[in-house]
Amino acid sequence: MQKRFLSIGLALLLAGQALAQERRFTIYLIHHGWHAGIAFCQADLEGTDWPEEVRFPARRYVEVGWGEAGYYPDPDPGAGDALRAALWPTAAVLHVVAFDHPPARIFSGPVRQVELDSMAFRKLVAFVAGYFKRDAQGKLQPVAPALYGQEGQFYAARGRYHLLNNSNRWVARALRTAGLPVWPARVLTIKDLWAQIEPLSSMAEKAAACPLPMP
Repeated sequence: MQKRFLSIGLALLLAGQALAQERRFTIYLIHHGWHAGIAFCQADLEGTDWPEEVRFPARRYVEVGWGEAGYYPDPDPGAGDALRAALWPTAAVLHVVAFDHPPARIFSGPVRQVELDSMAFRKLVAFVAGYFKRDAQGKLQPVAPALYGQEGQFYAARGRYHLLNNSNRWVARALRTAGLPVWPARVLTIKDLWAQIEPLSSMAEKAAACPLPMP
């Protein structure tokens, strides 16, 4: 009987150590003034649902944002474009960019970081990956060059963009999918989003370094 209790105790101890040592994944939330983006260490995307076609082997980080198909890729959008994007449900795009340095070093706006366990991270990546729209042959649809970054592309995306289904709410839904206590219905502006994520996150480190992804 004593041996049995010792075995159970040892098993519980080992299980507790395994949980304590479980790998954590860092994601970055980037404040772009009017909207937010989500960035990952590209090496962390190995073995997830992230599409193989959207890989940048020479870069350490990848950021993605979701927005209106006409307004978002335009480097100099007008007031009419913004009004159309807000008032009428329109097609959407994903903006994917890759870069080498930590987000907090290259973006002027605030950058927050959140630590996720493996399951939460995989759910978040699956949510984002599910928004890449494919054609009848199953291929992704590049639509425009990226606005910044060392490499990148706009891709056709699932969903319809409008005022109540905008990029900030999309980020909130992504975080909610990962199990974070974020309420998308309460998010319209980036201020709304930041108010919810600040208690769940920390300021991103400028010295953080990701390894290069596997070739």
